[in-house]
Amino acid sequence: MKKLLLTLMFVSYLNVNAQNPIQEFNFNGTLNNTANTTSFIGANNFVADRAGLVKGAQRLTNKAMEAVVDNLPQGNGPRSVSVWVKLNDIASANYIWGYGTAYNAQYCGLLQQGTTSSNSDLSLAGWGASNDVIVSTPLAKDTWYNYTITYDGKVSKIYRNGELLKSAEGITRSTKGNIFRLGEINTTVGINADIDDLKIYDVALTLEQVIALYNSSKPVRIAAVEPVSTAKTVKKDGVKAKTAPKSASSAIIAPADLNDVPKNVEVFSQGEKIYGSSNNTMSINDLPEGTYLLKITNAPSN
Repeated sequence: MKKLLLTLMFVSYLNVNAQNPIQEFNFNGTLNNTANTTSFIGANNFVADRAGLVKGAQRLTNKAMEAVVDNLPQGNGPRSVSVWVKLNDIASANYIWGYGTAYNAQYCGLLQQGTTSSNSDLSLAGWGASNDVIVSTPLAKDTWYNYTITYDGKVSKIYRNGELLKSAEGITRSTKGNIFRLGEINTTVGINADIDDLKIYDVALTLEQVIALYNSSKPVRIAAVEPVSTAKTVKKDGVKAKTAPKSASSAIIAPADLNDVPKNVEVFSQGEKIYGSSNNTMSINDLPEGTYLLKITNAPSN
Protein backbone atom coordinates (compact mmCIF):
# COMPACT_ATOMS: atom_id res chain seq x y z
CA MET A 1 0.00 0.00 0.00
CA LYS A 2 1.43 3.29 -1.08
CA LYS A 3 1.94 6.09 1.36
CA LEU A 4 1.40 9.71 0.43
CA LEU A 5 2.99 12.55 2.33
CA LEU A 6 0.58 15.46 2.10
CA THR A 7 1.46 18.77 3.69
CA LEU A 8 -1.69 20.74 4.52
CA MET A 9 -0.15 23.51 6.57
CA PHE A 10 3.11 25.32 6.43
CA VAL A 11 2.87 28.46 8.55
CA SER A 12 5.95 30.42 9.52
CA TYR A 13 6.05 31.73 13.07
CA LEU A 14 8.65 34.45 13.48
CA ASN A 15 8.60 35.04 17.22
CA VAL A 16 10.64 38.21 17.30
CA ASN A 17 10.01 39.78 20.70
CA ALA A 18 6.40 38.60 20.46
CA GLN A 19 3.75 40.80 22.04
CA ASN A 20 0.41 39.70 23.41
CA PRO A 21 -2.67 41.72 22.46
CA ILE A 22 -4.71 43.32 25.23
CA GLN A 23 -7.86 42.44 23.27
CA GLU A 24 -8.44 39.74 20.69
CA PHE A 25 -11.60 38.84 18.77
CA ASN A 26 -11.32 35.86 16.43
CA PHE A 27 -15.05 35.75 15.45
CA ASN A 28 -15.01 31.96 15.35
CA GLY A 29 -18.71 31.51 15.94
CA THR A 30 -18.76 34.11 18.72
CA LEU A 31 -18.71 37.88 19.16
CA ASN A 32 -16.87 37.55 22.49
CA ASN A 33 -13.20 38.26 22.87
CA THR A 34 -10.92 35.31 23.47
CA ALA A 35 -10.85 36.06 27.21
CA ASN A 36 -14.69 36.13 27.37
CA THR A 37 -14.60 39.46 29.18
CA THR A 38 -16.40 41.60 26.60
CA SER A 39 -18.40 41.20 23.42
CA PHE A 40 -19.49 43.09 20.35
CA ILE A 41 -23.15 44.01 20.37
CA GLY A 42 -25.29 43.46 17.29
CA ALA A 43 -26.91 40.77 15.16
CA ASN A 44 -24.21 38.33 14.11
CA ASN A 45 -23.68 37.17 10.55
CA PHE A 46 -20.96 34.53 10.55
CA VAL A 47 -19.38 33.57 7.22
CA ALA A 48 -16.37 31.57 6.05
CA ASP A 49 -13.02 33.09 6.91
CA ARG A 50 -9.94 33.52 4.68
CA ALA A 51 -9.04 29.82 5.08
CA GLY A 52 -12.57 28.63 4.30
CA LEU A 53 -13.45 27.83 7.92
CA VAL A 54 -17.23 27.91 8.28
CA LYS A 55 -18.46 30.61 10.69
CA GLY A 56 -14.92 31.90 11.08
CA ALA A 57 -15.49 35.57 10.25
CA GLN A 58 -18.11 38.27 10.68
CA ARG A 59 -19.87 39.94 7.73
CA LEU A 60 -21.00 43.54 8.06
CA THR A 61 -23.29 44.86 5.33
CA ASN A 62 -24.39 48.44 6.00
CA LYS A 63 -24.49 47.75 9.71
CA ALA A 64 -22.11 48.35 12.57
CA MET A 65 -21.09 46.63 15.78
CA GLU A 66 -19.84 48.11 19.02
CA ALA A 67 -17.98 46.81 22.05
CA VAL A 68 -17.14 48.54 25.32
CA VAL A 69 -13.41 47.99 25.82
CA ASP A 70 -12.18 49.63 28.99
CA ASN A 71 -8.44 49.22 28.37
CA LEU A 72 -8.23 50.85 24.93
CA PRO A 73 -5.09 52.99 24.55
CA GLN A 74 -5.93 56.60 25.41
CA GLY A 75 -4.45 60.05 24.89
CA ASN A 76 -1.08 59.97 23.18
CA GLY A 77 -0.34 56.44 24.36
CA PRO A 78 1.24 53.84 22.05
CA ARG A 79 -1.00 51.34 20.29
CA SER A 80 -1.31 48.84 17.46
CA VAL A 81 -4.45 47.44 15.85
CA SER A 82 -4.44 44.51 13.45
CA VAL A 83 -7.43 43.13 11.56
CA TRP A 84 -8.17 40.94 8.54
CA VAL A 85 -10.66 42.45 6.07
CA LYS A 86 -12.28 41.33 2.82
CA LEU A 87 -14.05 44.20 1.10
CA ASN A 88 -17.19 43.01 -0.67
CA ASP A 89 -17.82 46.44 -2.19
CA ILE A 90 -15.14 49.01 -2.98
CA ALA A 91 -17.31 51.56 -4.77
CA SER A 92 -18.33 53.08 -1.42
CA ALA A 93 -16.24 53.92 1.64
CA ASN A 94 -15.64 51.19 4.20
CA TYR A 95 -15.31 52.40 7.79
CA ILE A 96 -13.33 49.45 9.07
CA TRP A 97 -12.83 50.30 12.76
CA GLY A 98 -12.51 53.25 15.09
CA TYR A 99 -12.86 54.60 18.61
CA GLY A 100 -12.73 57.98 20.31
CA THR A 101 -14.74 61.19 20.00
CA ALA A 102 -15.57 63.45 17.05
CA TYR A 103 -13.20 66.19 18.12
CA ASN A 104 -9.77 67.35 16.96
CA ALA A 105 -7.19 64.56 17.45
CA GLN A 106 -9.47 62.64 19.85
CA TYR A 107 -10.38 59.92 17.36
CA CYS A 108 -8.45 56.91 16.07
CA GLY A 109 -9.78 54.78 13.23
CA LEU A 110 -9.11 53.13 9.90
CA LEU A 111 -11.15 53.63 6.74
CA GLN A 112 -10.80 52.69 3.08
CA GLN A 113 -12.25 55.25 0.71
CA GLY A 114 -14.51 54.16 -2.13
CA THR A 115 -13.10 53.92 -5.63
CA THR A 116 -14.09 53.19 -9.21
CA SER A 117 -10.50 52.49 -10.23
CA SER A 118 -7.84 50.07 -9.04
CA ASN A 119 -6.51 52.47 -6.37
CA SER A 120 -8.09 53.81 -3.20
CA ASP A 121 -7.11 56.11 -0.33
CA LEU A 122 -6.51 54.30 2.96
CA SER A 123 -6.75 56.59 5.98
CA LEU A 124 -5.67 56.35 9.59
CA ALA A 125 -8.06 59.00 10.81
CA GLY A 126 -7.52 61.25 13.82
CA TRP A 127 -10.42 63.68 13.24
CA GLY A 128 -9.12 66.75 11.54
CA ALA A 129 -7.25 66.76 8.23
CA SER A 130 -3.91 67.51 9.91
CA ASN A 131 -4.36 64.46 12.12
CA ASP A 132 -4.98 61.96 9.30
CA VAL A 133 -2.44 59.67 7.66
CA ILE A 134 -3.55 58.94 4.09
CA VAL A 135 -1.96 56.70 1.48
CA SER A 136 -3.17 55.62 -1.96
CA THR A 137 -2.97 51.88 -2.43
CA PRO A 138 -4.08 49.27 -4.99
CA LEU A 139 -7.34 47.67 -3.95
CA ALA A 140 -9.24 44.61 -5.14
CA LYS A 141 -12.74 43.51 -4.26
CA ASP A 142 -13.29 40.14 -2.55
CA THR A 143 -9.66 39.87 -1.46
CA TRP A 144 -8.50 39.29 2.12
CA TYR A 145 -6.06 41.90 3.46
CA ASN A 146 -4.33 42.20 6.80
CA TYR A 147 -4.30 45.84 7.97
CA THR A 148 -2.08 46.86 10.87
CA ILE A 149 -1.57 50.37 12.25
CA THR A 150 0.98 51.35 14.87
CA TYR A 151 1.61 54.52 16.87
CA ASP A 152 4.45 55.01 19.34
CA GLY A 153 3.54 58.49 20.59
CA LYS A 154 5.30 60.26 17.73
CA VAL A 155 5.19 58.17 14.57
CA SER A 156 2.08 56.72 12.92
CA LYS A 157 2.44 53.80 10.51
CA ILE A 158 0.08 51.89 8.24
CA TYR A 159 0.89 48.36 7.09
CA ARG A 160 -0.92 45.97 4.77
CA ASN A 161 0.02 42.30 4.54
CA GLY A 162 3.16 43.02 6.52
CA GLU A 163 4.32 45.78 4.17
CA LEU A 164 4.77 49.36 5.37
CA LEU A 165 2.58 51.62 3.24
CA LYS A 166 3.19 54.94 4.96
CA SER A 167 4.88 56.46 8.00
CA ALA A 168 4.07 59.94 9.34
CA GLU A 169 5.81 61.78 12.15
CA GLY A 170 4.67 64.73 14.22
CA ILE A 171 1.00 63.85 14.72
CA THR A 172 -0.01 64.10 18.36
CA ARG A 173 -3.05 62.06 19.31
CA SER A 174 -5.42 62.76 22.18
CA THR A 175 -7.70 59.76 21.81
CA LYS A 176 -10.62 59.59 24.24
CA GLY A 177 -13.22 56.85 24.42
CA ASN A 178 -13.78 53.20 25.26
CA ILE A 179 -16.35 52.20 22.63
CA PHE A 180 -14.68 50.30 19.81
CA ARG A 181 -16.73 50.34 16.61
CA LEU A 182 -16.68 48.15 13.53
CA GLY A 183 -18.30 49.52 10.37
CA GLU A 184 -18.78 53.12 11.40
CA ILE A 185 -16.85 56.32 11.89
CA ASN A 186 -18.09 58.02 15.04
CA THR A 187 -21.81 57.22 14.50
CA THR A 188 -21.94 57.15 10.68
CA VAL A 189 -22.35 53.60 9.36
CA GLY A 190 -20.68 52.57 6.12
CA ILE A 191 -19.26 49.13 5.36
CA ASN A 192 -19.70 46.07 3.19
CA ALA A 193 -16.96 43.71 4.28
CA ASP A 194 -15.98 40.55 6.15
CA ILE A 195 -13.99 41.09 9.36
CA ASP A 196 -11.74 38.59 11.11
CA ASP A 197 -9.07 38.30 13.80
CA LEU A 198 -9.10 41.74 15.40
CA LYS A 199 -6.15 42.33 17.76
CA ILE A 200 -5.50 45.44 19.85
CA TYR A 201 -2.17 46.17 21.54
CA ASP A 202 -1.05 48.85 23.98
CA VAL A 203 2.42 48.98 22.37
CA ALA A 204 3.65 50.01 18.94
CA LEU A 205 4.66 46.83 17.15
CA THR A 206 7.97 46.90 15.32
CA LEU A 207 8.31 46.11 11.62
CA GLU A 208 9.60 42.64 12.50
CA GLN A 209 6.63 42.03 14.80
CA VAL A 210 4.14 43.20 12.16
CA ILE A 211 5.69 40.86 9.61
CA ALA A 212 5.66 38.00 12.12
CA LEU A 213 2.01 38.70 12.95
CA TYR A 214 1.06 38.64 9.29
CA ASN A 215 3.05 35.50 8.51
CA SER A 216 1.59 33.62 11.48
CA SER A 217 -1.99 34.48 10.56
CA LYS A 218 -2.08 34.47 6.77
CA PRO A 219 -4.10 31.70 5.12
CA VAL A 220 -2.44 28.31 4.89
CA ARG A 221 -1.03 27.20 1.60
CA ILE A 222 -1.34 23.65 0.36
CA ALA A 223 1.78 21.91 -0.74
CA ALA A 224 1.40 18.56 -2.41
CA VAL A 225 4.47 16.36 -2.20
CA GLU A 226 4.67 13.78 -4.92
CA PRO A 227 4.87 10.15 -3.75
CA VAL A 228 8.22 8.43 -4.08
CA SER A 229 8.23 6.19 -7.10
CA THR A 230 7.85 2.58 -6.02
CA ALA A 231 7.96 -0.73 -7.85
CA LYS A 232 5.23 -3.28 -7.26
CA THR A 233 6.07 -6.99 -7.31
CA VAL A 234 3.44 -9.22 -8.89
CA LYS A 235 3.37 -12.97 -9.29
CA LYS A 236 2.14 -14.58 -12.47
CA ASP A 237 2.62 -18.22 -13.48
CA GLY A 238 5.22 -18.60 -10.79
CA VAL A 239 7.39 -15.80 -12.21
CA LYS A 240 8.00 -12.61 -10.33
CA ALA A 241 7.93 -9.46 -12.37
CA LYS A 242 8.41 -5.81 -11.45
CA THR A 243 6.36 -3.04 -12.90
CA ALA A 244 8.15 0.04 -14.14
CA PRO A 245 8.52 2.84 -11.60
CA LYS A 246 5.75 5.39 -11.77
CA SER A 247 6.97 8.68 -13.13
CA ALA A 248 6.44 11.83 -11.12
CA SER A 249 3.41 13.90 -12.02
CA SER A 250 2.40 17.49 -11.44
CA ALA A 251 -1.16 16.50 -10.50
CA ILE A 252 -2.29 17.78 -7.12
CA ILE A 253 -3.67 14.42 -6.05
CA ALA A 254 -5.66 11.59 -7.54
CA PRO A 255 -8.08 9.45 -5.52
CA ALA A 256 -6.20 6.30 -6.54
CA ASP A 257 -3.14 7.61 -4.68
CA LEU A 258 -4.98 7.69 -1.37
CA ASN A 259 -4.34 4.09 -0.36
CA ASP A 260 -7.04 1.80 -1.77
CA VAL A 261 -10.07 3.61 -0.38
CA PRO A 262 -11.97 5.81 -2.86
CA LYS A 263 -11.74 9.45 -1.85
CA ASN A 264 -13.43 12.66 -2.82
CA VAL A 265 -10.88 15.42 -3.27
CA GLU A 266 -11.96 19.08 -3.21
CA VAL A 267 -9.91 22.26 -3.25
CA PHE A 268 -11.30 25.57 -2.01
CA SER A 269 -10.09 29.15 -2.44
CA GLN A 270 -11.63 32.08 -0.52
CA GLY A 271 -14.39 29.72 0.62
CA GLU A 272 -15.37 28.68 -2.94
CA LYS A 273 -14.74 25.26 -4.45
CA ILE A 274 -12.42 25.52 -7.45
CA TYR A 275 -11.68 21.84 -7.94
CA GLY A 276 -13.53 18.60 -7.30
CA SER A 277 -15.46 16.37 -9.68
CA SER A 278 -15.58 12.84 -10.94
CA ASN A 279 -12.52 13.67 -13.01
CA ASN A 280 -10.19 14.56 -10.14
CA THR A 281 -7.11 15.56 -12.04
CA MET A 282 -5.49 18.96 -12.07
CA SER A 283 -1.96 20.20 -12.42
CA ILE A 284 -0.60 22.46 -9.72
CA ASN A 285 1.03 24.36 -12.57
CA ASP A 286 -2.46 25.39 -13.73
CA LEU A 287 -3.38 27.03 -10.42
CA PRO A 288 -2.94 30.78 -10.02
CA GLU A 289 -0.94 32.13 -7.10
CA GLY A 290 -3.09 32.09 -4.00
CA THR A 291 -4.14 30.28 -0.85
CA TYR A 292 -6.02 26.99 -0.98
CA LEU A 293 -7.84 24.67 1.41
CA LEU A 294 -7.81 20.94 0.71
CA LYS A 295 -10.71 18.70 1.78
CA ILE A 296 -10.56 14.91 1.52
CA THR A 297 -13.54 12.69 2.39
CA ASN A 298 -14.36 9.04 1.89
CA ALA A 299 -16.42 8.49 -1.21
CA PRO A 300 -19.84 6.92 -0.54
CA SER A 301 -19.91 3.20 -1.12
CA ASN A 302 -21.74 1.90 -4.17
